[in-house]
Amino acid sequence: MSDYPAGVPVNVCALFEKLALQLRLAGFEHYSARAIQHRIRWHFTIDKGDRDFKCNDHWTPPLSRWVMKNHPHMDGFFRIRRLRGNVINNTGNTWLEDYE
Repeated sequence: MSDYPAGVPVNVCALFEKLALQLRLAGFEHYSARAIQHRIRWHFTIDKGDRDFKCNDHWTPPLSRWVMKNHPHMDGFFRIRRLRGNVINNTGNTWLEDYE
């Protein structure tokens, strides 16, 4: 994939993408991008033994948008927040509107 999110290591992008696609293939319609990021953190620090690996929490939003942009069938897989802080779903409604 080209146009990786700025500042995110390519190997982190590749693993995030791989895990997200596996989850979709396993039948999940939605999943937590933060959970995937925590799995990546575990992979590098525990599985690979890299105690110096730093996984920045600020990578999650651009990674989730990047995956959905590059894989149209993943549209709506992650719940995205607007820059102003309003959480929206894939219908364009805020979560509060869903419960009104």
